[in-house]
Amino acid sequence: MTVERNIEGLRGNAQRKRQEAFEKVEQGIQKLIKEQQVINFNTVAKASGLSKAWLYKESEIKARIEHLRQTHSSSEKVPPKQRISDASKDVIIKTLKEKIKRVEAENRGLRDQHEAIYGRILQASEIEHRLERLEAENKRLNIELEMCLTQSQSPPISKESDIAPVLTKKLKGEISDIIRDELAVLGIKLTSTLASKIRKSTEEIVLTAIEALKEQLQHQVITSPGGWLATAIDDAWQPNQHLGVESNPADLFSEWYGLAREFGIVIGSRKEDDGSIWVQENTSQWLPFEEFSSKWTFEYLRSKIPK
Repeated sequence: MTVERNIEGLRGNAQRKRQEAFEKVEQGIQKLIKEQQVINFNTVAKASGLSKAWLYKESEIKARIEHLRQTHSSSEKVPPKQRISDASKDVIIKTLKEKIKRVEAENRGLRDQHEAIYGRILQASEIEHRLERLEAENKRLNIELEMCLTQSQSPPISKESDIAPVLTKKLKGEISDIIRDELAVLGIKLTSTLASKIRKSTEEIVLTAIEALKEQLQHQVITSPGGWLATAIDDAWQPNQHLGVESNPADLFSEWYGLAREFGIVIGSRKEDDGSIWVQENTSQWLPFEEFSSKWTFEYLRSKIPK
């Protein structure tokens, strides 16, 4: 009885160890599959801790390993070429990212340069415009200076007969009611410039100039009667005299404006709803054409044209 019990015990122990070995083999195979390693007798023996001889001896285990070696290993394991391909993709992606960063940095640098250059261009343009305005202002001031010098160069007083006209002219500082009435009838506004010219002239010259204006108004439309009268007073125009004024008011203003702009006196013009014309002085101030043209007369501007 004792011998039979020992045999049964040994058989049970052997069966248990064999089952444990089977489990170790299965655990080793699953580990190799999970890690995507090659499955063969060497790798299974190493992963399970069993000998290759035992693996070969067990027909069931042997058949499983050979099957997995042919099928599972080839499908689960990443081929070397694929690993190389993935590594190449990583390198390409890294290179592209670095290139993008470099290009973005270059773009920022170019953008900064563009903004700096554009700022210098704007500054140069502003300086050029300021220079043009200063040149126009300088030209205008030179013309005014020349006018002042011309007016200040009066002939020397040597005889008593020469003194009388001067005294008479200086004593006439008031504008008579006759002149005021005539201006009111013609609808001419008594501007400061026109008033100054009337005060500096004799009543006879002013009334004669008014008659000349009335005569011209019968034959043509005069855009600026006040400016026309101021010129007539300066030049002592007479009725029935060719005054050198164009019959077309648009041509009249166009010629005057062209000369004034050429000499840098004006830089712009506009027409109001009431039909009046305004001009922009080179100081950017807007003034009525009637008032402004009485200061800068046609005759004076024409006299400055090079011959």
